[in-house]
Amino acid sequence: MNYPDFNEEDFAADDFFQRWVLEQDIESESFWQNWLVDHPEKRLIVKKAQWIVQNVSFTETWSPAERAAMWQTIQANLIQNIKEEAPVIPLWRRLGWVAAASIVLVLGSVGLFYSRWSDQEIRTSFGEMRQIKLADGSTVTLNANSTLKVANDFLEKPSREVWIEGEAFFDVTKRIVKAGKVPFVVHANNLTIQVLGTAFNVINRREKIDIALEHGSVKVVDEQNTTNAVVLKPGEKVSRVAQKAPLVKQAIQIEDYTSWKEKVILFKQKSLTELAEMMKDMYDIDVVIDNPALKQETFTGSFPADSAEVFFDKLEKMYPIAIHKDGKVFHLK
Repeated sequence: MNYPDFNEEDFAADDFFQRWVLEQDIESESFWQNWLVDHPEKRLIVKKAQWIVQNVSFTETWSPAERAAMWQTIQANLIQNIKEEAPVIPLWRRLGWVAAASIVLVLGSVGLFYSRWSDQEIRTSFGEMRQIKLADGSTVTLNANSTLKVANDFLEKPSREVWIEGEAFFDVTKRIVKAGKVPFVVHANNLTIQVLGTAFNVINRREKIDIALEHGSVKVVDEQNTTNAVVLKPGEKVSRVAQKAPLVKQAIQIEDYTSWKEKVILFKQKSLTELAEMMKDMYDIDVVIDNPALKQETFTGSFPADSAEVFFDKLEKMYPIAIHKDGKVFHLK
């Protein structure tokens, strides 16, 4: 697309531009924010086009050419109406129109302000996995039943900030602006993870947080008590099991925390209670442990991430556990 030559009507009729304004997905946000950095002279025209898209309804059945034609017709009619009525407008009506126009302008400005400053959220459903490319080139792989929030002014702040609920693997690229490194910060409940070009996994479920480092370096800080901080080296993780609990660091096998990206779920020495919570968090599968003596028994194994029921088949074959399914609920005893 020859966007540098576009006027506001051209932008308003463009599918990819409409997607940015109306849906605000990561891909379009990344493209247009970078494009505006390269073409600052187009900011005013883009703002006008945003207003058009937000205030004119385009049906999905129209082609881009038809949408452009529609806008030209609307604009022509507006101009014609103004010309026809201009000679007979009394002052009080003109003032009324000015007031109405001001209201529209304010509403448009509010819309633009909201569009400009509202953060973006990307969600995955149960059993879904999704890879997201951020505006700085960093990659986030989002596990099932997880939410990533990205600051709308992601590239304009002194630090790049995102928020995670659920589980995600971050592969962060370095960003240099005016010879200075721009930090990348992940928020998970009341913890902040400060990084500069690294890869790590974050689990933030049920108020429990695990941060496992694959390579690079990260610093994890308790926002409520900044003296409670830990620096991780590759092959280490830090955990917090509840709000205000201390941070606990330990050595790990990083594959145990990142294999899900390859669609393999590994579990080592996990209690049946922990495994039941995992099945609920990732697949919305209810597991009832009918025999209380089994709850703290630990298990080790693996299963394909895209076939949760294989987990129950393997569990029943490997261990002396009887499993039966009642509707959507698996009973273990």
